Amino acid sequence: MGPRSRHRAGERSSCLAPDRRLVVVMKKIPAPGDLDFVPIPGGDDPNFIFGVVRRQIKNGPVRTVPTSVLKRLCPGQKVDVSAPWVPSCYRWDVLLPPHANDEFLDPKHLCEKYEEQACSQLKDLLVMITLRFPNPDRLHRAWEDVRAFAIERLCRERNVAVIAAMHLPVTVGSTNPPHIHLMAPARELQCFGFGPFVRPFSADAGKAMVAAEWAEWQRQPVSGE
Repeated sequence: MGPRSRHRAGERSSCLAPDRRLVVVMKKIPAPGDLDFVPIPGGDDPNFIFGVVRRQIKNGPVRTVPTSVLKRLCPGQKVDVSAPWVPSCYRWDVLLPPHANDEFLDPKHLCEKYEEQACSQLKDLLVMITLRFPNPDRLHRAWEDVRAFAIERLCRERNVAVIAAMHLPVTVGSTNPPHIHLMAPARELQCFGFGPFVRPFSADAGKAMVAAEWAEWQRQPVSGE
């Protein structure tokens, strides 16, 4: 197994035995507004947003993976998770780790399997990363750059699946900038389904770590230039 497919030190924990040291940093307040996660504050890049969608915070609404993912695949629409999924966002894709089966390229099947294989007391559902591009060069370049980052740093190095959705708010009259959501179920995806949680990636501490990796990625020279 090459270095890109190995687990990072300290990022793997059992579904039945979460790292208690990380629990103390989890946010205990409901998600603001219409969001289904609490954005983790801090960081140098205002266009990098990170949070974890959790089953429930205090007396807040109960969340599910299919609902959180489908609302971003079909922005601004009323969606029915039980019906066939027809994504309407600007661009989307499902990115898989090396050992995952092709059946998980179907985002509906991927999300439903996560719920089907959930632990009885499961709290963490999705790692939600949003990258905003107020002044993009070209949209396809932003998309391919983020997609390559997700494949290398999330799928290959951490063995997680990623559902990517690109939004172009100007198409619905919004002044919000183009942005890309990277939605990663919080457990490793193997050939048999979902395995251990990936810590500290799937916790609040994951923001600083992934933000640093994204900043480093952007400093790399672009191929062909």
